[in-house]
Amino acid sequence: MPDRIGIFGGTFVPVHIGHLIAAAELRHALRLDRVLFVPTGSPPHKGNVTVAPAADRLAMLQ
Repeated sequence: MPDRIGIFGGTFVPVHIGHLIAAAELRHALRLDRVLFVPTGSPPHKGNVTVAPAADRLAMLQ
């Protein structure tokens, strides 16, 4: 049977314990094998917020 993988997108500036808890809860509730964190661009609902470069945010998640 193939792995059940969840995708968790967000700006993660910075990644914090709340992100990790949410991912763990989703993994448990949905019986996922793993959750992948995917850094996204600036969210439109947060207005003119500057986020760190994508490469920096990716490095924080590794």
